[in-house]
Amino acid sequence: MRITIKDVAREAGVSHMTVSRVINKKTNISEKTRFRVLEAIRKLGYKPNTIARSLVMKKTRLIGMIVPDINNPFFSAMVRGTEKVTHENDYNTILGDTEGSVRNEASYLDLMVQRMVDGVVLAAPRMDDAQLIQYRELIPLVVIDRHIENTGITHVWANNVEGARRGMEHLIGLGHRRIGFISGPVNVQVSLMREEGYRKALETRDISFDPDLVIRGDFLFEGGYKSLDKFLGLSSPPTGVFCSNDIMALGLLKRAKERGVNVPGDLSIVGFDNIELSSLISPPLTTVHHPIIEMGKTGVRLLLNRIVQDTNEVDEVRMKNDLIVRESTAGPG
Repeated sequence: MRITIKDVAREAGVSHMTVSRVINKKTNISEKTRFRVLEAIRKLGYKPNTIARSLVMKKTRLIGMIVPDINNPFFSAMVRGTEKVTHENDYNTILGDTEGSVRNEASYLDLMVQRMVDGVVLAAPRMDDAQLIQYRELIPLVVIDRHIENTGITHVWANNVEGARRGMEHLIGLGHRRIGFISGPVNVQVSLMREEGYRKALETRDISFDPDLVIRGDFLFEGGYKSLDKFLGLSSPPTGVFCSNDIMALGLLKRAKERGVNVPGDLSIVGFDNIELSSLISPPLTTVHHPIIEMGKTGVRLLLNRIVQDTNEVDEVRMKNDLIVRESTAGPG
């Protein structure tokens, strides 16, 4: 039976990340802990992958790319953009799809560490800052589509609060006052920021917040599809809906067509992300352009620069969201 790093961690009574730090000769380990890990390695006969170890100084020319949902066109477009940058620089990409799971995020990061990739780009992570800091100690790491304060982690992000406010201001400017909102998952930072933007726009225009108009979504097509029936079941349904991403907006639009709700005559819909499909449907979707491809490319360039320069310099790059007005919005009928 092959002994793994997790077996060593279990024997030593420490985390697998601590074992990785000892193997990679990190300095922030107490002598007592280091001895315990080394003793467990000796006892179990654990042997790190010698080929991977020999590549440490030569570099593997592999970049890890971890995304929450490769089926979402938003992230598949980002991956295509980032792979173009890696190929131009003679690097290859190892892709991990976490399916929105924190556990899967950690598993993929562990795999990247063990495979000795040169660095990792982590898109919209759902693990907390403390976990990200731990992995930053093990491997060069760049986070995109999440704002991280005072952690020493390089990150590329766009202000989702301002982007959501921009989408809401468009609906309010058209005359809508009953505006529904479909949020994303509660454990995703961009989801919370977009909800904050929705609330701030209402507050700025002195429009009362109505919790009945807020539906907890999931960033999936089905979440938007199911939301329309809930909105129409209200005694006073919304005349406009702001969706936390385009995929849910597309689900909402499909259900509206099935129920004979005219868009935008009866209901205006605004999405968020500006995926390619949003301009191809009927009616074309008004949406907030979220520069995920640009963020991905920038993140990879920052990571490659850090690898080549062998530096721990921390960068923060902030990008802008823009409103794209199409045919899914109009004044209330």
